[in-house]
Order: sequence, then structure tokens, then C-alpha cells
Amino acid sequence: MMALVLFRKATPYFIGLWFLSAVYESFQNKDYSFHSNLKWSLLIASLFFLYLMGFLFSDFTRDASKALEIKASFLIFPLGFFLRRKSISTKDIYYILFAFQVGCFLSATYLFSRFLPEYFSHSPLFTDNGFTYAFRTFGEKTLGVHATYLSIFYLLSIFIQLKIKEVREIVKNKKIAQVFNLAHVLILSIFSLLLVARAPLLAFLVGFAAVEMIQNWKRGLSVLIAGIVLLVVAVLFVPSIGNRFKEAINSTEVTENAQSVNSSSLRKSIFNCSKKVISENWVMGVGLDNIQNELNECYDSYNNTELSTSFYNSHNQYFDLMLGLGILGLISFLMIQIFPFNNPKALTFSLLLFFKVFMAICFLTENILNRQHGVVFFVFFNCILISNYLWQKKQDKT
Repeated sequence: MMALVLFRKATPYFIGLWFLSAVYESFQNKDYSFHSNLKWSLLIASLFFLYLMGFLFSDFTRDASKALEIKASFLIFPLGFFLRRKSISTKDIYYILFAFQVGCFLSATYLFSRFLPEYFSHSPLFTDNGFTYAFRTFGEKTLGVHATYLSIFYLLSIFIQLKIKEVREIVKNKKIAQVFNLAHVLILSIFSLLLVARAPLLAFLVGFAAVEMIQNWKRGLSVLIAGIVLLVVAVLFVPSIGNRFKEAINSTEVTENAQSVNSSSLRKSIFNCSKKVISENWVMGVGLDNIQNELNECYDSYNNTELSTSFYNSHNQYFDLMLGLGILGLISFLMIQIFPFNNPKALTFSLLLFFKVFMAICFLTENILNRQHGVVFFVFFNCILISNYLWQKKQDKT
């Protein structure tokens, strides 16, 4: 996961090496029964098979090929875990989470080191544009990761730091550990607020409150209320945050007047077009190679240059699945999201619960699975957390 954050372009090579190690491990243990990993591996891989069917029924266009290629993680990771000799132990997952934290911290430190000289040199980026927009753009250009994805990485890392004590204690030197833990939370929190990705911030609040409520409903309710109060105060008194949320609340659909266009008004029109196309094709979808064409045709009806020439996707993962694959795609994805909560005991696994709730909300405003670093992040964490849950469940029985 450190490679995903720091060496994004090298991610496919790291995945390939990891998969080859899983194949090697399976040959080294020929008597091992794979039955325990079969059920959930097939469940997660089911979405890839639906994309494969969609590709075979397409005209093999670039859009269809790209969709299938990016979704390959839904096959590679479950297959790799299926071939593994054993599930992810709790000790294993602590080291994986720590590596992810280090990657997030180093990326944030690098971003900070590049940001200060740009800002104090009065770069046109920060003088001609609003600060929030400028910072989000600067972050994406510097790290090659969209602001929403970066916020998702950082907020998950913050949750791990706050709630998983064993990860905080991996560094044995207490002074170094205290400095790292404090700096990690402080820098990532500041950057998450500066990026002002609305859905991830709300998702963090809801996910954190959900975890607390499962452990102690009174404490969880207090966390939720405190979070709402802080958010309201931030919206009212911190312009960079308030403007983003007020923009969403007061937005209307775009018009022919270019001055009416902002990110929120664009999203409202995009959502309406997505719902229109879905309502007419909800059973089978429009096909992997026709999603953008159908959306563009609807965008053209607004007679707005920004909307009709920018080729915006649906900005909602659930919509995107229904647009491409129809109702079966959505059902398959929801089953992946819900598993393993068919067993109520799974709700007590705080990181698993947080991750599922957090991502479910983030999917409402972004096609996270349409970019490599988004789909790798989601599928990998989904697999390791499920594998660890099943390992822990087996330990409890013995």
C-alpha cells in the first residue's frame, strides 16, 4: 500500500510480484485446502466477470477495454488471496496498515515541502485563483492523485492512527513513536481540511460515529453530535470550508450562462443526466462503450460549453455501475460492500466497519473505481480486512 501512495506508476509491478508470490506459495503447499477463501474470493471477483461479459458484448472500443483493464483488480486480488496458504493474521495486518501510514505521511511531507516555496513566492496559482481550488490543483499536479482520492487515503490513515493502538506501538522507541504519531495526525488532518473533499470528510464523521456506537452507543452519539457541531462551526467561520459546503447547498443546475457554472452545479446536472439515462436502461445498462456517449448526449441539451465539452463521468460509483452493467452490476457491488456483515459479529471489527461505511459514502460523489489507484485501494483493503476477519473468526473457535 505504500507503493500505491508513493509510487503510483509502479503499482502494477508490485501487484504482479505479489501475485506471483501467491502462486509460488500455492505450489509449495499442495495439500492445503482453499475452501475457506473460495466463497468471498468468488464474490469479489463476480464484478470482474460481469465487466468481462460487458466487454464481450461491446464493440471492443477503447472505453470498454479501459473499463475491463482497470477492473482487473477485482480478479487479481481475490485470486491471489485464494491461492495463499493462510489468511491475513492480525499481526500481518498491523504491519500492512503501518506501511500505508508511512506512505501517507511521506507523501504529505513531500507535498508540504513543495507547497511552502510555491505559496511564499506568490505563485500565480495561489494569487489568481481561490486558495482551496489552487491547493487542490497543486496537490493533484504534485502527487498525481485527485484531491478526493488523496483525502480518502489520508482520512483512513488518521482513523488507523486514532483507533488501532497496536499500529501506534509498532515503533518501539517511544520518543520516535510519539513524534511520528503526533506529526502524522496533525499534518494529515490539516491537509484533509485544506483539500476540503466534502464526501470523504462527511464519510469520516459518519464512519467514526458508527464504530463508536457499536462499542458504546452513548459515546458514539456524542461523537456524532460533536462532529456535526464542529462541521457547522467550520462552515460558518472558515471560508475555505464554508464556501465549498455552501456551494453544494445553494447549487442549481447549469444554464447557458457561463457564470452559473461551479463544481456543485455541474454535479447536479451530471447526476440528473445519469438518472435519466439509467431510468431508460436500468435492466442491462447502455454497455461499457456507450456510457460517455449517452451522458454527453444529455449534457448537450443544457447548451453549456463547460458541461458539453468536458466529458464528465457520472461522479457516482453506483450510477456508473448501473450505466455500464445495469441492475446486476449494482447488486454485485452492493453484495461486495455488505459482506461479511451478514454475520453480525463482523460489526465489532472496527476497521472493517469503518472502511465499509466510509467507502460506501465516498462512492456517492466519485467514480473511485474508474481510476487505478482508486480500485487498487478499495479491492486490496477489502480483501485484507475480510481475510483478517475470517482468520480472527477461526482463532476464536479454536
